[in-house]
Amino acid sequence: MKKIKSSKLARVTVARVLLLSWALVTGICVFASIAIKKENVRVYEDFAKSYSRIIANNVSGDKAKEYVITGKPDEYYYEISKIMQGMVDNADLRYLYVYIPEEQGIRYVWDAQSDDDSRPLGDIWYYEGNYPKDDIMNAYKNGEELFREYKYGDMDLAAYIVPMHDSGGNVVAMVEADIIMPRNEMLLPGILLHIIVTTLLLMTVFMALFYNITRKRIITPLEKINNATLEIVENFDNDKEVEIDVKTNDEIEVVAHSIEKMNHKLKEYIRENNEITKEKARVNTELELAKRIQIDALPIKFPDRKEFSIYASMETAKEVGGDFYDFFFIDESHFGMIMADVSGKGIPAAMFMMMSKSMLKTKMMSGAMPSEVLRDVNDLIRERNHAKMFVTVWIGVLDIVSGELITANAGHEYPIIKEPEGTFEVFKDKHGLVLGGMKGIKFKDTTYNMVPGTKLYIFTDGVTEARNAEREFYGMNNLLKALDNAKDESTDVILAKVKEDIDNFVKDAEQFDDITMMCIEYFGGIE
Repeated sequence: MKKIKSSKLARVTVARVLLLSWALVTGICVFASIAIKKENVRVYEDFAKSYSRIIANNVSGDKAKEYVITGKPDEYYYEISKIMQGMVDNADLRYLYVYIPEEQGIRYVWDAQSDDDSRPLGDIWYYEGNYPKDDIMNAYKNGEELFREYKYGDMDLAAYIVPMHDSGGNVVAMVEADIIMPRNEMLLPGILLHIIVTTLLLMTVFMALFYNITRKRIITPLEKINNATLEIVENFDNDKEVEIDVKTNDEIEVVAHSIEKMNHKLKEYIRENNEITKEKARVNTELELAKRIQIDALPIKFPDRKEFSIYASMETAKEVGGDFYDFFFIDESHFGMIMADVSGKGIPAAMFMMMSKSMLKTKMMSGAMPSEVLRDVNDLIRERNHAKMFVTVWIGVLDIVSGELITANAGHEYPIIKEPEGTFEVFKDKHGLVLGGMKGIKFKDTTYNMVPGTKLYIFTDGVTEARNAEREFYGMNNLLKALDNAKDESTDVILAKVKEDIDNFVKDAEQFDDITMMCIEYFGGIE
């Protein structure tokens, strides 16, 4: 067992919390930077807005329009210039000016600057750089206010623009106040440093408390649980009970008590499982014996005749099943065949199969017609069928001299037949209900004349209902193709090739049902 230091969990936990703390501090700094920057811009936007609106709302728009037209300042013009310059000097504004946006640039009406380099009435500043000409022109035409941030040299500025109206309500000019904002790279480091130092101090105190609490409330109880678990493993084969001294009044104590209960239950389970294992071994032995008896009850010696060739096979599933076949001579010229499938699995199905097989053969040996055999056996089964099981049956009687085949079908799969020069096709004989379903059922005979070279294939539903890993059925189409691919082969080879095709389709998927087949080829009667 891998040895782990007892203090590893505490160290790892502290390391993870520290890593989480650094991530938290980094996140706080990032979000604080974004928030501070946005708030900084908002404050200076409001500041610039207030000065722009003061000028726009208190300076005569009519006079501004007049100055632009005449180009001649008067006493009012100089008074406004003085007021605007005083606002720039006392309010830390960089620019405060009134202008008219034109196609080639902006035409100044009033201009006040912090460097005393103001432009005269009618002077034009021509657009350059990234100046938002289109935005300014749209605001002027639509009478809208506009805010923008921009850089000029090494300055970050917030500019707010407000339209100025004349007495008729028409926009005659735009008022813009530009204010220098503190640069974020100068403002943020001090704030962020304060956040980091404060957070780290708090985290140091928190980590010390956290480690002590973790050690007392988690690490030590877990060590006790670990030691108790090792003791349980060491005493797995005896009846020693283990007690875990953990009193934390939380989930860890619940886990400790659960391990104690688990140890107790596990020892009980082991005792019970030992008994179950013995019983299961006995049942498996009986199932294997039942399967062996079931297989041994089927004919495995095939007649060596000049009139016909017959071969049969049954590939059983894991459990004892209910498929069976049989063939035998009723007299010198009549050959009987049975293919059946009992409902269910296990010992009951095997016992029901043996009973049904015996009844069918006994009745057929009496020389009765196939339909009479099914009728009488059905009534006999109904009298003894307390388990309410049923069996599908196909029986046929072949006159080996004339080739006449008489069949009867009790809910079984249709047989498949191939004439000498043809292909395998489904032979739909007359169907009846399954045996054991209800009493007094009548069945009908179907007659077919087998000419020399005719082959007859009979099977149970385990063939067509074989499934692959994708749960797709093998199906009738695949069966007919496999039979046709082997149509010129002998009866034993035909069955072998069909089984090989089924295996290639199913691959590694588990077999759920018996696969039982029988094939007979008629050569003709004796001369």
